[in-house]
Amino acid sequence: MSVPAPAIPFLVRLADGRTWGAVEFPGGFVCVHHPDEYTLCTIATSVEALVTDRTPGDALHGAIVEQYDSPSEGKRDHVE
Repeated sequence: MSVPAPAIPFLVRLADGRTWGAVEFPGGFVCVHHPDEYTLCTIATSVEALVTDRTPGDALHGAIVEQYDSPSEGKRDHVE
């Protein structure tokens, strides 16, 4: 039996200074938790799609993504 690949956690730093937690799953899709709204998450087909073409009123407009390989390995890169 094969072991599934682990999801990769990352942070989304919003333009207004807030930080949201997120995860990238095997296959590339992502889920971002909105901590200010109890049952709301944003799902996207990729990290790039998460921040692309956001309108000025969207909380993710101008967000910066900080990806991590694992908590022990530290920061991997930034996507704007």
